[in-house]
Amino acid sequence: MFARTLSSTVALLALVAPAAAMAERYPGEAERYPSPLDEVVVTANRRAAAVRDVPASVSSIDLDTAETQATRFVGEELRGLPGVTLATNDQGTYTGITLRGVPNRIHNDTLAVLMDGVPFLTGDDEADLEQLPFGAAGRVDLVRGPMSALYGRGAIAGTINYRTPEVGDSREGRVRATVGSDGWRELAASLQTPTVENGALLLSGQVQTADGWRDRTGRDEQSLFAKHRLTLKEWGRLNLTATYVNTKQKLAGELPTDALGQPIDLPGGREANYNEDNASFAKRMLTSTAVLEADLAEGLTSTTRLHARQAKTAAIQGAMIRYTPGDSSLGYSGFRVDGDTNTLFAEQQLDWQRGDWRLQAGASAEQVRAHHVETWTGEFDFGPLFYAQRRDIATGAHINRDDWISDRMLDGHSRARNYAVYSQAEWTHGPLTLTGGARWDSFGRRVFYGPSGSGYGPNPVQTVEDRDQQVTPKASASWKFSPDLTAYVAYGEGFSPGFGPIWSYLNRNTGVDPERARNIEAGVKGSLFERLSYTLTAYQLNRSDLLQLLPVNGTAVSINSGKERVRGLELESRLDLADAVPGLSLDASYGYTFAKWTENAYVNSGTGVFYDFSGKEVAGIPRHAGRLTVNQEIAPWDLTVQVWADLSGDYAYDKANSVRAGGYALYNAALVWQPLDRLELTLTVRNLFDREVNSILTDDDGAYAYFPQAPRQWFLSAQVSF
Repeated sequence: MFARTLSSTVALLALVAPAAAMAERYPGEAERYPSPLDEVVVTANRRAAAVRDVPASVSSIDLDTAETQATRFVGEELRGLPGVTLATNDQGTYTGITLRGVPNRIHNDTLAVLMDGVPFLTGDDEADLEQLPFGAAGRVDLVRGPMSALYGRGAIAGTINYRTPEVGDSREGRVRATVGSDGWRELAASLQTPTVENGALLLSGQVQTADGWRDRTGRDEQSLFAKHRLTLKEWGRLNLTATYVNTKQKLAGELPTDALGQPIDLPGGREANYNEDNASFAKRMLTSTAVLEADLAEGLTSTTRLHARQAKTAAIQGAMIRYTPGDSSLGYSGFRVDGDTNTLFAEQQLDWQRGDWRLQAGASAEQVRAHHVETWTGEFDFGPLFYAQRRDIATGAHINRDDWISDRMLDGHSRARNYAVYSQAEWTHGPLTLTGGARWDSFGRRVFYGPSGSGYGPNPVQTVEDRDQQVTPKASASWKFSPDLTAYVAYGEGFSPGFGPIWSYLNRNTGVDPERARNIEAGVKGSLFERLSYTLTAYQLNRSDLLQLLPVNGTAVSINSGKERVRGLELESRLDLADAVPGLSLDASYGYTFAKWTENAYVNSGTGVFYDFSGKEVAGIPRHAGRLTVNQEIAPWDLTVQVWADLSGDYAYDKANSVRAGGYALYNAALVWQPLDRLELTLTVRNLFDREVNSILTDDDGAYAYFPQAPRQWFLSAQVSF
């Protein structure tokens, strides 16, 4: 299937040939496209370095480019990168990211997410991307593979670092307005201006509104961002950053499938929403960060990070109850969680360089306080329904509202503290560079559970506490054969403390071990004839002491059970064809991911059923996936044409691998026109041929539901610079 898709994609991308021929009309030297290997990343080694010099599988994304492709929700900018699998519901909110075939336990809890090097984890030890001020980011670094030796807990499969823009000295600004499908409206503005001597300020803000393409999925968001850069005479640089985000997003629920993952035809089709009336999330976040870089002596630099964050969230989202074909109603569990999370983070790092040696050492401390209140509302039945809100599939009306009751199931006050020290050394001699390092993490959580009032929570009150520690190493060796070719081998480890969501911590087994991941990879990075740049990586990742949440009487317990092995290839390349056709370049990315449970057998504590998925492929992970992009600049008309195809092969729907399907090819296009020096117009169409793609949901017993992915959508934006 992937081969047929690839051949049809090549044929479609050839449609830009007329534009390429048009570009040949103008004379002059062919303009070169910048090489992706020259992009500067800071995440892989905790310091600025070009991608070509980093001994890791790294991608760097400019969010101005992502804007051209109509990236509307955080996480979408990673689509098409090798080793990345995205799962989204309704409009694209609650994006789930899988790196290198390592699935989430609950939600984005197998990767580390940072902003300017500061971890963005919730009280549940999850990376809730929707709490991150996406509008404040200017570039994203993605490092694939375990990174706990640098960033600590959660970096099992990789690390994503959202970097705010650098503040320049010039006075400039821009305003961008966007309209699009399903009532999308967005207004964004930014202003950069010098302030006091040796200082500059960047201010930006945006407002978004949308109706949503599914029923009752409207969106409203406002965000503000400020960054003040100060140069402290000749010895230091201080960056002060503050963000505010206020988001309200209505949510559509999943829709039912049969056991083969085929959608069941219900009134309203893919646009229908049988979820709770007020299914939505509301999130209000405030962040402030200070980063001080000081030159202490020749070759010795200090970096201090201080960060404070508050997130107030409310989420109303029921999980669909398995639907039996022929039933007259469809039900969702009535669930609401209100959260208040406050985070403090401090880190001190020293960087010393002399001759062939470079040493880094640092220490960090983090405290996350969270208060979660869970309320369940609906028709009570502790068996198959729990707290259910059912709708008539013909009319969409609730049929059991008179039977609803409302209970508080959780009142948890959590305090998590994490302390760490880390160091790494780098030695370069001629073409050889050796790097080694390790990190020690100490982490603990204490949760006070107040009375629930329902009888199913702790009565009387209860306090649960657990602590643990972990040491994670890293090592690499690279050899620069020439300025255009570098090869490397690397080893790294990652861990997850396994504390899990606050609601699951009530039945904490303090004997549970942290989950561990070990990764070894080899790669080459290079360029040929100044036209083709590429990175190619082969890896094997092994996970042990897998952490699984098993249901027990309406709650869950964590156990260590199973092992996973992932083998893969990751390729990114750019071919500059400007010598043949001025302004033409091709980008290609490809990921081969073979993720397998080497051990995965357990008893479902709630039902007593024994499952053994050992030897099966990990569900939801296609072996083949990638992206092909054609970029064509047509200078006489001040046009840029971009056509790209996102490709995915079939994948196993369920843990038993009983169904393998779901492959797709989605074609997209963008046209950028600059009729005036300070005016830029962009038209983007996503999913050009309106292909129906579904994200299949499964449990231990197979497929039962799906989230339909977005249909064809268009976006038109105008940007004025001044």
